[in-house]
Amino acid sequence: MSIILRLPSPPEGSKPSYPLDNPSLLDQLNFFKSKTGIEDDEKLKLHICRIQEKIYELFPFPCVWNFDFVRGKIVNHPMYQEVIQSAKNQSVAQKIFVDFGANVGSDLRQVVLDGWKREDVLAIDIIPSWIELGNELFKSVDQPIPYFIGDIFKPEVFDPTKPPSAQCDSLDLFSLKDLNALKGRATIISANFMFHLFGEADQERLAEYFALLLSNQPGSTIFGQHRGSENAGIQKLPYAAEAHWYSHSVEVRSVLHFIFSTFAEKTRC
Repeated sequence: MSIILRLPSPPEGSKPSYPLDNPSLLDQLNFFKSKTGIEDDEKLKLHICRIQEKIYELFPFPCVWNFDFVRGKIVNHPMYQEVIQSAKNQSVAQKIFVDFGANVGSDLRQVVLDGWKREDVLAIDIIPSWIELGNELFKSVDQPIPYFIGDIFKPEVFDPTKPPSAQCDSLDLFSLKDLNALKGRATIISANFMFHLFGEADQERLAEYFALLLSNQPGSTIFGQHRGSENAGIQKLPYAAEAHWYSHSVEVRSVLHFIFSTFAEKTRC
């Protein structure tokens, strides 16, 4: 894995804005109250801010600084309801919802609250501490969700050349040893604000791997949101020489669509 994203640290002494004070995120506030068991607004704020500080120590990136893990990136995505409805129309025995870059798993817990089977969601990330911090965030009131810790770019985690194994009716997502068993099994793959962590070549590889994991059933979907720019390439900030990342443009997005469609077609052959 080759992470190229570099962004400046926030100004010394500055503090991020706590998003759940915003009335537009009332549904998010109520979700965290119900899942943590903390009904008092100020006590909940202190609890979430304490967890945010711990996450930021491990992963000092803007998404953590801005409390993205409480904003409901999946359920508040404009395509979410359409994606869910398409999945409901499938007749497969097991419908698997995968979230890449899941962090502490709060987004998938909302998907479960929304009706998806807990044993059929899979959080994927590379930092083992996310599991413990997720359990701490939800104060053990919430039941655990399946979590896989591993780098998809490592061959022992995912081998794109290995043919899919014979599919059983149901896959135990709590006991996965690698991601090869997931090939052609994912009904929905979500990935939010993670592609820009990588360079162009790794972004294309990641798109290929997602396509290999996706089920070939009609209605299976990859969705999310990411940084973009008018011109594809390494982006820099004029006020911070060390800051840089690779961004998509409309043309690069078209390339990714081509990769998805090409590899999805290969899985049908």
